[in-house]
Amino acid sequence: MNMHRAAAASTLILALALAGCSDATKKEFGLEANPPDAFQVGVQPPLSLPPELGQLPPPNPGEPRPQTVDAAQQGAAVFQGGGSSSSSTAATPGEQALLQQAGPTPPATIRAQVNQDALIASKPPGFVSGLMGNGPAPTPVVNAPAEQQRLQENEALGQPVTSGTTPQQTDQNKGLFGRFLDLF
Repeated sequence: MNMHRAAAASTLILALALAGCSDATKKEFGLEANPPDAFQVGVQPPLSLPPELGQLPPPNPGEPRPQTVDAAQQGAAVFQGGGSSSSSTAATPGEQALLQQAGPTPPATIRAQVNQDALIASKPPGFVSGLMGNGPAPTPVVNAPAEQQRLQENEALGQPVTSGTTPQQTDQNKGLFGRFLDLF
């Protein structure tokens, strides 16, 4: 019962303290109305219709707005042949040169292939794959001493530096099972 009396007493003291506060504090706590200043409120001018409004066509509900441009049409306007063939103008010589420098047109499924490759590369190996050591292959690294020797041999024989294969080393994890088999 003492807890209830203490809570009631503290509530009463808080109510008296708030009642004795200044007007600004009462407005901050929402105990007093805070209407807007009548001299600060602006009046909006009445709406007026332009004289040519009667000449506009009536809107058609459900149809796209006439000023919006489809992204495919906008892309086709920049690069002919890359987007839809809705516009009949030919590409400028600058656009043709840019498309030639870009190289051949990629296959239509390139986006799906890149996404699939990224998904496979980012997926961590499972428990069994970790034991067997057949997770995703790490990127090969050039074996520097062997590459230096290959380049010196090519130079001594008078061959170009591009002849022969570049020696590479990989840090392929053999896994627990592979290391166990290496013991025998």
